[in-house]
Amino acid sequence: MKKYVVLKLIGLSVLVMITLVVISILEVAVYSYIINPGQEVSVYEVHAESTAPYISGIFGFILFFLVTRHWKKNEYPNVSRLAIFFPLTYLLMDIVIILLAGTVQWESFIVIFVLANAAKFLGSYLGYKLTRSRQVVSA
Repeated sequence: MKKYVVLKLIGLSVLVMITLVVISILEVAVYSYIINPGQEVSVYEVHAESTAPYISGIFGFILFFLVTRHWKKNEYPNVSRLAIFFPLTYLLMDIVIILLAGTVQWESFIVIFVLANAAKFLGSYLGYKLTRSRQVVSA
């Protein structure tokens, strides 16, 4: 993981972002077909906008935890720094994408945005702290 670390972190962040979008789409599909079928499309759009940050926070926590746990178990070099830079890379990409889209009213969005990204940092931190490295036992 030492070579091209920045590119790998960007690629992994994009992969996590895509995964979170797919989970959000699946949640809206379940909502629209099973929980509340037969509504106007605008109802589902509002639902998607309101639930996406929560899905990002909850499942983001899980994904960041699992990735950092994997790194620690496999004893990647500088895993403590990776545990910090991974969510930081994601956060920077998220901010850039939101700013480029220009559709978010920050005053109503900032609290959930901070909480969702804090969950990702916490997931990465706990994945690092709660995981033991592999111990090689020699005979």
